Amino acid sequence: MKPEIPIGQLLRWRLAEAEADAPAAPRAARLIALARPWWEFWPEQFQSMVERLGRIQVAYAHAMAEPGPSRVGHPVLALLIRTTQELETSVRVLYLNIREGRLRFRFQVDAPFVQEQNSLDVTFVCNESQRPVLSTNASLSVDNEYRIDAELPEEIARVWTPLKVTDPMPFRLILRTEMHRG
Repeated sequence: MKPEIPIGQLLRWRLAEAEADAPAAPRAARLIALARPWWEFWPEQFQSMVERLGRIQVAYAHAMAEPGPSRVGHPVLALLIRTTQELETSVRVLYLNIREGRLRFRFQVDAPFVQEQNSLDVTFVCNESQRPVLSTNASLSVDNEYRIDAELPEEIARVWTPLKVTDPMPFRLILRTEMHRG
């Protein structure tokens, strides 16, 4: 028979094993670099995307042979970035609420995915300045809707608070799939 090992001794042994197997902590410079937004790592790529996003034209199809889903409000132009392609599309804003500096936003991507993504990196680009104002994660919800719950910069929150779902939005979107994260 084996003698019983006290639980405290077993836990200390397991902690020592875990510490020995753990990777070294990253240096401060690496942590700061990880906190930088993606467009600072690839400014030329970001600028190219913004220029392409600016060239996308809205096409309203009033006389469609086969009507699609009902459209409420204005489409928000978007550039969908996947590992193998960039796709010009738009999103339908389903819900927009800004309260106490938090953005609650639901949307559907008009372009069909080969497979739905569990999440998207969403970068909001100001229509006027062509600069990024927010980068956050959107989670897949029911009925292929994506939802965002993010804190907004104070000035943006103040300007966007009066917006309604039916208003033209002051931004365009760059949507990046999980596999394309950098």
